[in-house]
Amino acid sequence: MECTYIVLLEDDHECLTTIKQCTRLAVWQRSASTNASGGEINIAPTAAWQQLEAIPFTLSGCYELAEMRDRIKVLDRQLPQGAIIAGTSISGLAYNEFSQMGFCLCELESFSPDILDALAAEVAAEAEPSAQVPTEPVSGDTPGSYRINLMEVQAAHPEVSSKKALRPFLASTPFVELEIICSHMPPWLDGHMKERNLTCSRSRTPEGNLRLRISHALCNQAPNSSNGDRP
Repeated sequence: MECTYIVLLEDDHECLTTIKQCTRLAVWQRSASTNASGGEINIAPTAAWQQLEAIPFTLSGCYELAEMRDRIKVLDRQLPQGAIIAGTSISGLAYNEFSQMGFCLCELESFSPDILDALAAEVAAEAEPSAQVPTEPVSGDTPGSYRINLMEVQAAHPEVSSKKALRPFLASTPFVELEIICSHMPPWLDGHMKERNLTCSRSRTPEGNLRLRISHALCNQAPNSSNGDRP
């Protein structure tokens, strides 16, 4: 997701502030440029950020939650969908309302135009749904084949160990071959394979990562040893 709008909560002195002290919204836009063919739109480089006209906004004078909510909801029509909203503090009702409207929220200690690109990149990276990386093996191109890249899983889901990713699958899913890409052999897996009468061949990917191919011993007339690598 490309972030092309960043909205700052500012006070009367045009300094970054909290939602409670905000009196205006400073809107920054990263321009887009058309490529040589006149078609595809590309995000312009760092220097292309420009500040648009500020939008007056304050919660001062709001004494009821309903009144605060109505004033915030007006911004849904004034701000670009999916814009980043940044301030020194955004909490409570405002945080909930902005989130429900689809804005990306972040808190900064201070602001300088020099951080616009870094801020946009950080929010875009965090917005990438880690759910796109499955936490269990997925079916491959041939019936009965499955694969999983443990390094990708654990990068996207640090809380998922190799046991959490593999044990439920090995216990309940019939398979012909399971391919595992990993940096090293999970310590518990060798014993588990012996208990389940599984065999494993090892090789290396072009990137140098370990590739394990696990299958049932009866599926192979001459099972590969689970010890040692092959090219």
